Amino acid sequence: MGFLLFMTQSLSAAHQPEYSTAGFFELPGTGRAVYSMNPAWRFHKGDVKGAEMPDFDDRSWELVSLPDGMEELPSEASGCVNYQGAVWYRKHFTPEESWAGKRLFLHFEAIMGKSKVWVNGTLVKEHFGGFLPVIADITSHLKAGEDNVIAVWADNSDDPAYPPGKPQDALDFTYFGGIYRDCWLIAHNDVFITDPNYENEAAGGGLFVSFGAVGEDKAEVRLDLHVRNLSDKSFGGKAVFELYNKENELVQSAEKSLSVSRGKARKASVLLQVDNPHLWDPDSPYLYQLHVKVTDRQGNVLDGYRRRVGIRSVEFKGRDGFWLNGKPIPIRW
Repeated sequence: MGFLLFMTQSLSAAHQPEYSTAGFFELPGTGRAVYSMNPAWRFHKGDVKGAEMPDFDDRSWELVSLPDGMEELPSEASGCVNYQGAVWYRKHFTPEESWAGKRLFLHFEAIMGKSKVWVNGTLVKEHFGGFLPVIADITSHLKAGEDNVIAVWADNSDDPAYPPGKPQDALDFTYFGGIYRDCWLIAHNDVFITDPNYENEAAGGGLFVSFGAVGEDKAEVRLDLHVRNLSDKSFGGKAVFELYNKENELVQSAEKSLSVSRGKARKASVLLQVDNPHLWDPDSPYLYQLHVKVTDRQGNVLDGYRRRVGIRSVEFKGRDGFWLNGKPIPIRW
C-alpha cells in the first residue's frame, strides 16, 4: 500500500497538465493578464423584469459558480427532459487597481441559446447560438473603486435560427442551458492581438496557424497575426514569432514590421521553416510552444501570449482513406 501511494505521488509530481485561459496561455512580461470570473454569480430560473439594472435586488437569488448547467440531470437524460426558457445571472465585483489604463474584455466561452450581456445597466453584447464564445469590450463601462454588476439573460428555448436548430425532444443527446462554460476577464494594452470571435471577420482575428509542405526533413509553418490599435495615435512596431521545442530551446523565429492606424486592425504574416521537425501523431502527440508578441519601435512588448502547436499534415484521399504526415493511417477496430 505504501509503495502504491509513493508511485501515485511520484506520477502526480512528474506531470501537471496545463489548461489555456480563453484559448491561450499567458506569457509573462507582455502586459496581458487573465482573471477568472467564474465564482459567485446570483442565478434565477425564469424571466424577471428589470434584472439588468445595477440596483436590482438579487440577494434572494441562488448563489452559483460557473460553469453552470442550470440543473442536475438524471442519468437517463435526453434532450426532452431539460429546462427550456429564460434564466438570469448577475455578478457583483470591484475592479482591481491594476486594470487602470488597460483595455478590458469580458470573455464567455459559451452561453447556450440566445443571450444578452449588460454591464452596469448598459447592453454590451447580444448573441445567438450556444457553441461560440461571447466577447465584449467593457473598458468604458466599468467604474473604478465601486461595485460593478454584470447581468446575463439567456434563453435555450427551441429556435431553428441557430445550431443545434432542432427541437430538444427530437435530439438524441443532451445540451445544457445558461452559462455552461468558463468566463474570463482579459486585460491588455490598447494595441493588442485580437480575438477571432470579437473581430467577426472571415479568416481574420487572433492567431491563425496553418501548414505548407510537411515532411520528416522540413516543415513549413504559416502564421497570420491580427493586431488592432485602439490607442489615440498610430502604431508602428513589429510582430515577433518564436517557436520552442519541449526542452524550451528556440527552434525558429521571425519578425514582421507592423504599422496600424488609430482605430484600425492589420495582419502580419510569416512563414517559418522548421528543419527535422518532430511531427505530431496520435502515438506521439508532440507539441511545440509558439510565443507571439507585439513590440513597439523601441522593442517594448505591448502584447503577447503562448500557443501550443502540433506540426502535421492531414489529407483525405477518397478510397485511399485518411493520411497523416504523408502516410496512410489504417483503420483500428
